[in-house]
Amino acid sequence: MAENYAENALRKTPWKLYASRLISSWGDRMWSFAVGLFMIELSPGSLKLPAIYGLTLSLSVVVCGPAVGRWVDRNQRWRAARISLAVLNSAVALCALCVALTFYFRAQIEDKGNSWGTPLACSLILVLGSCAKLASLASSIVISKDWIFILADGDQEQLARMNSACRTIDLATNIIVPTAVGQMMYFLSHIVTATIIVAWNVIAFVVEILLLWHIYREYPKLAIKKTDSRKKDALLRDVDKKSGQHDDSQQFKTCDQNSRRDLTIYQRLVQRLQGVWMSRAIYFNHEIKNAGLGLACLYMTVLGFDQITTSFAYSQGVPEHVLGTIGSLGSAFGLLGSIAFPFMVGRLGVLRTGLYGFGMEVTCLTLCVASVWTPGSPFDPHAVINSTIYDPFRDRNSTKISSDHADHTDDLYTSIILLMAGITAARLGLWIADLSVNQILQGVEDEIRGTINGVQISMNMLFDTCKFVLVIILPLPETFGILICISFIAVFSGWMLYASYYRQQQKRRSDHHDTRRRVTLT
Repeated sequence: MAENYAENALRKTPWKLYASRLISSWGDRMWSFAVGLFMIELSPGSLKLPAIYGLTLSLSVVVCGPAVGRWVDRNQRWRAARISLAVLNSAVALCALCVALTFYFRAQIEDKGNSWGTPLACSLILVLGSCAKLASLASSIVISKDWIFILADGDQEQLARMNSACRTIDLATNIIVPTAVGQMMYFLSHIVTATIIVAWNVIAFVVEILLLWHIYREYPKLAIKKTDSRKKDALLRDVDKKSGQHDDSQQFKTCDQNSRRDLTIYQRLVQRLQGVWMSRAIYFNHEIKNAGLGLACLYMTVLGFDQITTSFAYSQGVPEHVLGTIGSLGSAFGLLGSIAFPFMVGRLGVLRTGLYGFGMEVTCLTLCVASVWTPGSPFDPHAVINSTIYDPFRDRNSTKISSDHADHTDDLYTSIILLMAGITAARLGLWIADLSVNQILQGVEDEIRGTINGVQISMNMLFDTCKFVLVIILPLPETFGILICISFIAVFSGWMLYASYYRQQQKRRSDHHDTRRRVTLT
Protein backbone atom coordinates (compact mmCIF):
# COMPACT_ATOMS: atom_id res chain seq x y z
CA MET A 1 0.00 0.00 0.00
CA ALA A 2 2.81 2.39 0.90
CA GLU A 3 4.65 1.51 -2.32
CA ASN A 4 1.57 2.27 -4.42
CA TYR A 5 1.20 5.60 -2.63
CA ALA A 6 4.83 6.44 -3.38
CA GLU A 7 4.40 5.55 -7.06
CA ASN A 8 1.29 7.74 -7.32
CA ALA A 9 3.11 10.59 -5.60
CA LEU A 10 6.01 10.25 -8.02
CA ARG A 11 3.64 10.66 -10.96
CA LYS A 12 2.27 13.89 -9.44
CA THR A 13 5.52 15.52 -8.39
CA PRO A 14 7.50 15.97 -11.65
CA TRP A 15 5.42 18.84 -13.02
CA LYS A 16 5.70 20.66 -9.68
CA LEU A 17 9.44 20.00 -9.58
CA TYR A 18 9.85 21.24 -13.16
CA ALA A 19 7.69 24.29 -12.50
CA SER A 20 9.84 25.14 -9.49
CA ARG A 21 13.00 24.61 -11.56
CA LEU A 22 11.64 26.85 -14.33
CA ILE A 23 10.85 29.68 -11.92
CA SER A 24 14.21 29.36 -10.18
CA SER A 25 16.20 29.10 -13.41
CA TRP A 26 14.37 32.06 -14.94
CA GLY A 27 15.17 34.22 -11.93
CA ASP A 28 18.83 33.13 -11.86
CA ARG A 29 19.30 33.87 -15.56
CA MET A 30 17.58 37.25 -15.22
CA TRP A 31 19.93 38.37 -12.50
CA SER A 32 23.08 36.76 -13.98
CA PHE A 33 22.56 38.57 -17.29
CA ALA A 34 21.39 41.88 -15.86
CA VAL A 35 24.02 42.28 -13.13
CA GLY A 36 26.88 42.36 -15.66
CA LEU A 37 25.21 45.20 -17.55
CA PHE A 38 24.40 46.98 -14.30
CA MET A 39 28.04 46.83 -13.23
CA ILE A 40 29.26 48.09 -16.60
CA GLU A 41 26.81 50.98 -16.38
CA LEU A 42 28.16 51.85 -12.93
CA SER A 43 31.72 51.95 -14.31
CA PRO A 44 31.44 53.22 -17.92
CA GLY A 45 34.34 52.33 -20.20
CA SER A 46 35.79 49.71 -17.88
CA LEU A 47 35.29 45.97 -17.29
CA LYS A 48 36.82 46.24 -13.85
CA LEU A 49 33.62 46.01 -11.79
CA PRO A 50 32.14 43.04 -13.71
CA ALA A 51 35.49 41.26 -13.39
CA ILE A 52 35.64 41.95 -9.65
CA TYR A 53 32.05 40.77 -9.24
CA GLY A 54 32.71 37.52 -11.12
CA LEU A 55 35.94 36.85 -9.27
CA THR A 56 34.31 37.55 -5.89
CA LEU A 57 31.53 35.07 -6.57
CA SER A 58 33.96 32.39 -7.78
CA LEU A 59 36.21 32.78 -4.76
CA SER A 60 33.25 32.70 -2.38
CA VAL A 61 32.22 29.33 -3.82
CA VAL A 62 35.80 27.99 -3.76
CA VAL A 63 36.22 28.96 -0.09
CA CYS A 64 32.72 28.33 1.27
CA GLY A 65 31.42 25.58 -1.03
CA PRO A 66 32.46 22.69 1.27
CA ALA A 67 30.97 24.44 4.31
CA VAL A 68 27.67 24.90 2.47
CA GLY A 69 27.63 21.20 1.60
CA ARG A 70 28.27 20.25 5.25
CA TRP A 71 25.43 22.55 6.33
CA VAL A 72 23.06 20.76 3.93
CA ASP A 73 24.09 17.39 5.38
CA ARG A 74 23.46 18.52 8.95
CA ASN A 75 19.91 19.75 8.27
CA GLN A 76 16.73 17.96 7.32
CA ARG A 77 15.62 18.36 3.72
CA TRP A 78 12.67 20.69 4.22
CA ARG A 79 14.55 23.02 6.57
CA ALA A 80 17.56 23.22 4.22
CA ALA A 81 15.30 23.86 1.22
CA ARG A 82 13.26 26.68 2.73
CA ILE A 83 16.22 28.45 4.36
CA SER A 84 18.39 28.35 1.21
CA LEU A 85 15.48 29.50 -0.96
CA ALA A 86 14.60 32.34 1.43
CA VAL A 87 18.20 33.58 1.59
CA LEU A 88 18.62 33.30 -2.20
CA ASN A 89 15.51 35.27 -3.14
CA SER A 90 16.01 37.82 -0.37
CA ALA A 91 19.64 38.46 -1.32
CA VAL A 92 18.85 38.86 -5.03
CA ALA A 93 15.84 41.10 -4.29
CA LEU A 94 17.90 43.32 -1.97
CA CYS A 95 20.75 43.41 -4.48
CA ALA A 96 18.42 44.45 -7.31
CA LEU A 97 16.78 47.01 -5.00
CA CYS A 98 20.22 48.42 -4.23
CA VAL A 99 20.88 48.71 -7.97
CA ALA A 100 17.55 50.46 -8.57
CA LEU A 101 18.16 52.96 -5.76
CA THR A 102 21.71 53.58 -6.98
CA PHE A 103 20.52 54.47 -10.46
CA TYR A 104 17.60 56.49 -9.13
CA PHE A 105 19.83 58.63 -6.90
CA ARG A 106 22.82 58.47 -9.21
CA ALA A 107 23.09 62.24 -9.66
CA GLN A 108 23.27 62.78 -5.91
CA ILE A 109 25.58 59.79 -5.36
CA GLU A 110 28.10 60.95 -7.97
CA ASP A 111 28.17 64.45 -6.56
CA LYS A 112 31.64 65.49 -5.41
CA GLY A 113 30.50 65.70 -1.85
CA ASN A 114 29.30 62.06 -1.95
CA SER A 115 32.16 60.37 -3.80
CA TRP A 116 31.87 57.41 -1.44
CA GLY A 117 28.33 56.62 -2.61
CA THR A 118 29.14 54.52 -5.70
CA PRO A 119 31.90 52.44 -4.02
CA LEU A 120 29.58 51.80 -1.09
CA ALA A 121 26.77 50.69 -3.38
CA CYS A 122 29.13 48.43 -5.35
CA SER A 123 30.49 46.91 -2.13
CA LEU A 124 26.95 46.18 -0.94
CA ILE A 125 26.15 44.55 -4.30
CA LEU A 126 29.27 42.36 -4.00
CA VAL A 127 28.35 41.22 -0.48
CA LEU A 128 24.71 40.50 -1.32
CA GLY A 129 25.70 38.87 -4.60
CA SER A 130 28.09 36.53 -2.78
CA CYS A 131 25.35 35.62 -0.28
CA ALA A 132 22.97 34.92 -3.16
CA LYS A 133 25.57 32.75 -4.90
CA LEU A 134 26.16 30.63 -1.80
CA ALA A 135 22.42 30.33 -1.18
CA SER A 136 21.97 29.30 -4.82
CA LEU A 137 24.66 26.67 -4.27
CA ALA A 138 22.84 25.32 -1.22
CA SER A 139 19.50 25.28 -3.05
CA SER A 140 21.07 23.46 -5.98
CA ILE A 141 22.55 20.78 -3.71
CA VAL A 142 19.27 20.32 -1.84
CA ILE A 143 16.95 20.09 -4.86
CA SER A 144 19.09 19.08 -7.84
CA LYS A 145 21.44 16.67 -6.08
CA ASP A 146 19.32 15.30 -3.23
CA TRP A 147 15.56 15.67 -3.72
CA ILE A 148 15.60 14.48 -7.33
CA PHE A 149 17.60 11.39 -6.37
CA ILE A 150 15.13 10.52 -3.60
CA LEU A 151 12.15 11.10 -5.90
CA ALA A 152 13.63 8.72 -8.51
CA ASP A 153 13.73 6.05 -5.78
CA GLY A 154 16.75 4.22 -7.19
CA ASP A 155 15.45 4.04 -10.78
CA GLN A 156 18.42 5.21 -12.86
CA GLU A 157 16.38 5.68 -16.03
CA GLN A 158 13.76 7.75 -14.19
CA LEU A 159 16.56 9.77 -12.59
CA ALA A 160 18.13 10.33 -16.01
CA ARG A 161 14.81 11.57 -17.41
CA MET A 162 14.34 13.98 -14.51
CA ASN A 163 17.91 15.28 -14.77
CA SER A 164 17.50 15.69 -18.52
CA ALA A 165 14.25 17.61 -18.10
CA CYS A 166 15.80 19.97 -15.52
CA ARG A 167 18.86 20.59 -17.71
CA THR A 168 16.64 21.22 -20.74
CA ILE A 169 14.77 23.84 -18.71
CA ASP A 170 18.09 25.48 -17.79
CA LEU A 171 19.30 25.56 -21.40
CA ALA A 172 15.98 26.85 -22.72
CA THR A 173 15.89 29.71 -20.20
CA ASN A 174 19.51 30.47 -21.07
CA ILE A 175 18.38 31.12 -24.63
CA ILE A 176 15.18 33.06 -23.89
CA VAL A 177 15.92 35.08 -20.75
CA PRO A 178 18.90 37.17 -21.95
CA THR A 179 16.86 38.32 -24.95
CA ALA A 180 13.89 39.22 -22.75
CA VAL A 181 15.98 41.10 -20.18
CA GLY A 182 17.91 42.86 -22.92
CA GLN A 183 14.67 44.10 -24.44
CA MET A 184 13.45 45.34 -21.05
CA MET A 185 16.67 47.23 -20.41
CA TYR A 186 16.63 48.76 -23.91
CA PHE A 187 12.96 49.78 -24.16
CA LEU A 188 12.33 50.51 -20.48
CA SER A 189 15.22 51.45 -18.20
CA HIS A 190 17.74 50.01 -15.78
CA ILE A 191 15.63 51.18 -12.84
CA VAL A 192 12.44 49.53 -14.13
CA THR A 193 14.32 46.31 -14.96
CA ALA A 194 15.87 46.15 -11.50
CA THR A 195 12.44 46.76 -9.95
CA ILE A 196 10.96 43.93 -12.03
CA ILE A 197 13.72 41.61 -10.77
CA VAL A 198 12.86 42.59 -7.18
CA ALA A 199 9.17 41.84 -7.74
CA TRP A 200 9.99 38.57 -9.52
CA ASN A 201 12.06 37.27 -6.60
CA VAL A 202 9.41 38.14 -4.03
CA ILE A 203 6.61 36.44 -5.98
CA ALA A 204 8.84 33.54 -7.08
CA PHE A 205 9.74 32.74 -3.48
CA VAL A 206 6.09 32.33 -2.49
CA VAL A 207 5.30 30.14 -5.51
CA GLU A 208 8.44 28.00 -5.19
CA ILE A 209 8.04 27.40 -1.47
CA LEU A 210 4.44 26.25 -2.01
CA LEU A 211 5.46 23.90 -4.81
CA LEU A 212 8.30 22.40 -2.78
CA TRP A 213 6.05 22.03 0.27
CA HIS A 214 3.50 20.06 -1.79
CA ILE A 215 6.28 17.84 -3.16
CA TYR A 216 7.60 17.27 0.36
CA ARG A 217 4.12 16.33 1.64
CA GLU A 218 3.31 14.06 -1.31
CA TYR A 219 6.52 12.04 -1.12
CA PRO A 220 7.10 10.80 2.46
CA LYS A 221 10.62 9.48 1.78
CA LEU A 222 11.88 13.05 1.66
CA ALA A 223 11.26 13.29 5.39
CA ILE A 224 13.60 10.35 6.02
CA LYS A 225 17.24 11.34 6.06
CA LYS A 226 20.18 9.45 7.50
CA THR A 227 21.82 11.53 10.17
CA ASP A 228 24.32 8.98 11.48
CA SER A 229 27.93 9.61 10.55
CA ARG A 230 29.27 6.06 10.28
CA LYS A 231 30.35 6.52 6.67
CA LYS A 232 31.85 9.89 7.48
CA ASP A 233 33.68 8.52 10.51
CA ALA A 234 35.06 5.66 8.44
CA LEU A 235 36.43 8.09 5.89
CA LEU A 236 37.92 10.23 8.66
CA ARG A 237 39.67 7.18 10.10
CA ASP A 238 41.18 6.51 6.67
CA VAL A 239 42.41 10.09 6.54
CA ASP A 240 43.90 9.79 10.04
CA LYS A 241 45.75 6.61 9.15
CA LYS A 242 47.22 8.20 6.03
CA SER A 243 48.25 11.37 7.84
CA GLY A 244 49.48 9.58 10.97
CA GLN A 245 47.01 11.45 13.22
CA HIS A 246 44.83 9.04 15.17
CA ASP A 247 42.99 11.37 17.53
CA ASP A 248 42.31 14.43 15.39
CA SER A 249 39.02 13.13 14.03
CA GLN A 250 37.48 13.58 17.44
CA GLN A 251 37.75 17.35 17.23
CA PHE A 252 35.59 17.38 14.12
CA LYS A 253 32.64 15.68 15.73
CA THR A 254 29.65 17.78 16.46
CA CYS A 255 29.78 19.56 19.80
CA ASP A 256 26.75 19.89 22.02
CA GLN A 257 25.15 23.28 22.42
CA ASN A 258 26.70 23.99 25.84
CA SER A 259 30.27 23.42 24.66
CA ARG A 260 29.64 25.56 21.57
CA ARG A 261 28.70 28.52 23.76
CA ASP A 262 32.05 28.29 25.53
CA LEU A 263 34.04 28.55 22.29
CA THR A 264 35.83 31.80 21.52
CA ILE A 265 35.57 33.47 18.11
CA TYR A 266 39.06 32.19 17.28
CA GLN A 267 38.11 28.63 18.24
CA ARG A 268 34.94 28.83 16.17
CA LEU A 269 36.95 30.02 13.16
CA VAL A 270 39.49 27.21 13.62
CA GLN A 271 36.66 24.69 13.94
CA ARG A 272 35.06 25.89 10.71
CA LEU A 273 38.38 25.79 8.86
CA GLN A 274 38.94 22.27 10.14
CA GLY A 275 35.46 21.34 8.94
CA VAL A 276 36.24 22.66 5.45
CA TRP A 277 39.50 20.71 5.40
CA MET A 278 37.75 17.52 6.45
CA SER A 279 35.06 18.03 3.81
CA ARG A 280 37.79 18.10 1.17
CA ALA A 281 39.46 15.09 2.82
CA ILE A 282 36.19 13.13 2.61
CA TYR A 283 35.90 14.06 -1.08
CA PHE A 284 39.45 13.07 -2.01
CA ASN A 285 39.23 9.79 -0.09
CA HIS A 286 35.93 8.83 -1.72
CA GLU A 287 35.83 6.55 -4.76
CA ILE A 288 33.88 9.24 -6.61
CA LYS A 289 36.84 11.65 -6.75
CA ASN A 290 38.14 10.73 -10.21
CA ALA A 291 34.73 11.21 -11.81
CA GLY A 292 34.32 14.54 -9.98
CA LEU A 293 37.79 15.76 -10.93
CA GLY A 294 37.06 14.77 -14.52
CA LEU A 295 34.03 17.06 -14.46
CA ALA A 296 36.04 19.87 -12.82
CA CYS A 297 38.61 19.69 -15.64
CA LEU A 298 35.86 20.70 -18.09
CA TYR A 299 35.72 24.11 -16.38
CA MET A 300 39.35 24.96 -17.13
CA THR A 301 38.74 25.74 -20.79
CA VAL A 302 38.29 28.79 -22.98
CA LEU A 303 36.48 26.62 -25.54
CA GLY A 304 32.99 27.75 -24.65
CA PHE A 305 30.55 30.54 -25.41
CA ASP A 306 31.76 32.89 -22.69
CA GLN A 307 33.11 36.43 -22.91
CA ILE A 308 36.67 35.25 -23.56
CA THR A 309 36.10 33.24 -26.74
CA THR A 310 33.42 35.67 -27.89
CA SER A 311 35.83 38.59 -27.56
CA PHE A 312 38.51 36.67 -29.47
CA ALA A 313 36.13 35.81 -32.32
CA TYR A 314 34.87 39.41 -32.38
CA SER A 315 38.43 40.72 -32.65
CA GLN A 316 39.04 38.36 -35.57
CA GLY A 317 36.25 39.89 -37.62
CA VAL A 318 33.17 37.84 -36.74
CA PRO A 319 30.22 40.27 -36.62
CA GLU A 320 27.87 40.50 -33.64
CA HIS A 321 24.83 38.92 -35.29
CA VAL A 322 26.87 35.91 -36.42
CA LEU A 323 28.21 35.43 -32.89
CA GLY A 324 24.66 35.51 -31.58
CA THR A 325 23.57 32.92 -34.13
CA ILE A 326 26.50 30.64 -33.29
CA GLY A 327 25.72 30.94 -29.59
CA SER A 328 22.12 29.90 -30.19
CA LEU A 329 23.31 26.99 -32.34
CA GLY A 330 25.60 25.89 -29.51
CA SER A 331 22.67 25.98 -27.09
CA ALA A 332 20.67 23.88 -29.54
CA PHE A 333 23.42 21.25 -29.57
CA GLY A 334 23.37 21.35 -25.77
CA LEU A 335 19.62 20.76 -25.80
CA LEU A 336 20.12 17.84 -28.16
CA GLY A 337 22.63 16.32 -25.74
CA SER A 338 20.26 16.85 -22.84
CA ILE A 339 17.40 15.17 -24.71
CA ALA A 340 19.59 12.26 -25.87
CA PHE A 341 20.94 11.60 -22.36
CA PRO A 342 18.03 9.54 -20.90
CA PHE A 343 17.84 7.41 -24.07
CA MET A 344 21.57 6.69 -23.88
CA VAL A 345 21.30 5.81 -20.18
CA GLY A 346 18.47 3.40 -20.96
CA ARG A 347 20.64 1.56 -23.50
CA LEU A 348 24.17 1.97 -22.16
CA GLY A 349 23.88 2.80 -18.47
CA VAL A 350 25.11 5.96 -16.76
CA LEU A 351 28.79 5.00 -16.57
CA ARG A 352 29.22 4.17 -20.24
CA THR A 353 27.10 7.14 -21.32
CA GLY A 354 29.49 9.46 -19.49
CA LEU A 355 32.49 7.79 -21.14
CA TYR A 356 30.97 8.36 -24.59
CA GLY A 357 30.04 11.93 -23.68
CA PHE A 358 33.61 12.81 -22.76
CA GLY A 359 34.84 11.06 -25.91
CA MET A 360 32.46 13.01 -28.16
CA GLU A 361 33.56 16.31 -26.62
CA VAL A 362 37.28 15.55 -27.01
CA THR A 363 36.74 14.42 -30.62
CA CYS A 364 34.93 17.64 -31.55
CA LEU A 365 37.52 19.83 -29.81
CA THR A 366 40.25 18.45 -32.06
CA LEU A 367 38.83 20.86 -34.67
CA CYS A 368 39.69 23.73 -32.31
CA VAL A 369 43.27 22.48 -31.95
CA ALA A 370 43.53 22.18 -35.75
CA SER A 371 42.34 25.79 -36.09
CA VAL A 372 45.50 27.00 -34.31
CA TRP A 373 47.68 25.95 -37.26
CA THR A 374 45.30 26.55 -40.18
CA PRO A 375 45.57 29.58 -42.51
CA GLY A 376 44.22 32.76 -40.98
CA SER A 377 45.14 31.88 -37.39
CA PRO A 378 46.80 34.76 -35.49
CA PHE A 379 48.80 32.27 -33.41
CA ASP A 380 52.37 33.38 -32.72
CA PRO A 381 54.15 31.62 -29.82
CA HIS A 382 56.82 34.34 -29.76
CA ALA A 383 54.13 36.81 -28.62
CA VAL A 384 54.32 35.26 -25.13
CA ILE A 385 57.18 37.62 -24.31
CA ASN A 386 54.97 40.62 -25.11
CA SER A 387 53.66 41.82 -21.76
CA THR A 388 51.22 44.44 -23.07
CA ILE A 389 47.66 43.96 -21.90
CA TYR A 390 45.33 43.00 -24.69
CA ASP A 391 42.17 44.95 -25.37
CA PRO A 392 39.93 42.72 -27.56
CA PHE A 393 38.55 45.76 -29.38
CA ARG A 394 41.77 47.72 -29.96
CA ASP A 395 42.62 46.16 -33.33
CA ARG A 396 39.11 45.42 -34.48
CA ASN A 397 39.29 47.81 -37.43
CA SER A 398 42.55 46.29 -38.59
CA THR A 399 41.54 42.66 -38.13
CA LYS A 400 38.00 42.84 -39.41
CA ILE A 401 37.48 41.63 -42.94
CA SER A 402 37.39 44.46 -45.45
CA SER A 403 37.59 44.96 -49.18
CA ASP A 404 41.31 45.72 -48.89
CA HIS A 405 41.92 42.19 -47.65
CA ALA A 406 39.39 40.33 -49.75
CA ASP A 407 42.05 37.96 -51.00
CA HIS A 408 42.69 36.74 -47.44
CA THR A 409 39.04 36.25 -46.53
CA ASP A 410 39.06 32.50 -47.08
CA ASP A 411 42.23 32.10 -45.02
CA LEU A 412 40.81 34.04 -42.09
CA TYR A 413 37.52 32.20 -42.20
CA THR A 414 39.21 28.78 -42.32
CA SER A 415 40.67 29.18 -38.85
CA ILE A 416 37.70 30.81 -37.14
CA ILE A 417 35.18 28.44 -38.76
CA LEU A 418 37.08 25.42 -37.46
CA LEU A 419 37.29 26.97 -33.99
CA MET A 420 33.60 27.85 -33.69
CA ALA A 421 32.47 24.58 -35.33
CA GLY A 422 34.48 22.56 -32.82
CA ILE A 423 33.11 24.53 -29.85
CA THR A 424 29.53 24.27 -31.13
CA ALA A 425 29.62 20.52 -31.83
CA ALA A 426 31.35 19.81 -28.52
CA ARG A 427 28.31 21.06 -26.60
CA LEU A 428 26.57 17.77 -27.44
CA GLY A 429 29.17 15.65 -25.65
CA LEU A 430 29.70 18.26 -22.93
CA TRP A 431 26.16 18.11 -21.57
CA ILE A 432 26.02 14.31 -21.84
CA ALA A 433 29.22 14.07 -19.80
CA ASP A 434 28.04 16.73 -17.34
CA LEU A 435 24.70 15.02 -16.74
CA SER A 436 26.38 11.63 -16.34
CA VAL A 437 28.84 12.78 -13.68
CA ASN A 438 26.18 14.74 -11.82
CA GLN A 439 23.92 11.68 -11.75
CA ILE A 440 26.82 9.65 -10.34
CA LEU A 441 27.36 12.33 -7.69
CA GLN A 442 23.68 12.15 -6.77
CA GLY A 443 24.12 8.50 -5.86
CA VAL A 444 26.66 8.95 -3.05
CA GLU A 445 25.75 8.06 0.52
CA ASP A 446 22.86 10.02 1.98
CA GLU A 447 24.78 11.34 4.99
CA ILE A 448 27.63 12.85 2.91
CA ARG A 449 25.80 13.79 -0.30
CA GLY A 450 25.78 17.49 0.53
CA THR A 451 29.45 17.46 1.56
CA ILE A 452 30.59 15.70 -1.61
CA ASN A 453 28.56 17.94 -3.92
CA GLY A 454 29.59 21.10 -2.05
CA VAL A 455 33.26 20.26 -2.53
CA GLN A 456 32.57 19.30 -6.16
CA ILE A 457 31.09 22.70 -6.98
CA SER A 458 34.00 24.31 -5.15
CA MET A 459 36.44 22.34 -7.32
CA ASN A 460 34.55 23.38 -10.46
CA MET A 461 34.92 27.03 -9.51
CA LEU A 462 38.59 26.55 -8.63
CA PHE A 463 39.33 25.23 -12.12
CA ASP A 464 37.21 28.01 -13.61
CA THR A 465 39.29 30.56 -11.68
CA CYS A 466 42.48 28.95 -13.03
CA LYS A 467 41.13 29.56 -16.51
CA PHE A 468 40.79 33.29 -15.85
CA VAL A 469 44.31 33.38 -14.42
CA LEU A 470 45.68 31.78 -17.60
CA VAL A 471 43.85 34.35 -19.72
CA ILE A 472 45.36 37.17 -17.65
CA ILE A 473 48.82 35.67 -18.16
CA LEU A 474 48.27 35.14 -21.91
CA PRO A 475 45.90 37.95 -22.95
CA LEU A 476 46.98 38.52 -26.58
CA PRO A 477 45.10 37.08 -29.58
CA GLU A 478 48.44 35.77 -30.84
CA THR A 479 48.69 33.58 -27.72
CA PHE A 480 45.08 32.38 -27.79
CA GLY A 481 46.29 29.22 -29.54
CA ILE A 482 48.22 28.29 -26.39
CA LEU A 483 45.02 28.66 -24.35
CA ILE A 484 43.23 26.42 -26.86
CA CYS A 485 45.88 23.71 -26.46
CA ILE A 486 45.83 23.97 -22.65
CA SER A 487 42.04 23.75 -22.71
CA PHE A 488 42.15 20.64 -24.91
CA ILE A 489 44.66 19.00 -22.56
CA ALA A 490 42.41 19.82 -19.58
CA VAL A 491 39.33 18.28 -21.23
CA PHE A 492 41.34 15.23 -22.36
CA SER A 493 42.66 14.84 -18.80
CA GLY A 494 39.06 14.96 -17.57
CA TRP A 495 38.23 12.12 -19.96
CA MET A 496 41.15 10.05 -18.66
CA LEU A 497 40.17 10.67 -15.03
CA TYR A 498 36.62 9.60 -15.76
CA ALA A 499 37.90 6.54 -17.67
CA SER A 500 39.91 5.53 -14.60
CA TYR A 501 36.76 5.80 -12.48
CA TYR A 502 34.83 3.78 -15.09
CA ARG A 503 37.50 1.08 -15.05
CA GLN A 504 37.52 1.03 -11.24
CA GLN A 505 33.75 0.53 -11.13
CA GLN A 506 33.85 -2.19 -13.79
CA LYS A 507 36.54 -4.03 -11.84
CA ARG A 508 34.53 -3.66 -8.65
CA ARG A 509 31.43 -5.10 -10.30
CA SER A 510 33.48 -7.95 -11.75
CA ASP A 511 34.97 -8.78 -8.35
CA HIS A 512 31.53 -8.63 -6.76
CA HIS A 513 30.16 -10.97 -9.42
CA ASP A 514 33.03 -13.44 -8.90
CA THR A 515 32.49 -13.35 -5.12
CA ARG A 516 28.79 -14.09 -5.48
CA ARG A 517 29.56 -16.89 -7.92
CA ARG A 518 32.02 -18.52 -5.50
CA VAL A 519 29.51 -18.24 -2.67
CA THR A 520 26.83 -19.86 -4.84
CA LEU A 521 29.12 -22.72 -5.85
CA THR A 522 30.13 -23.26 -2.23
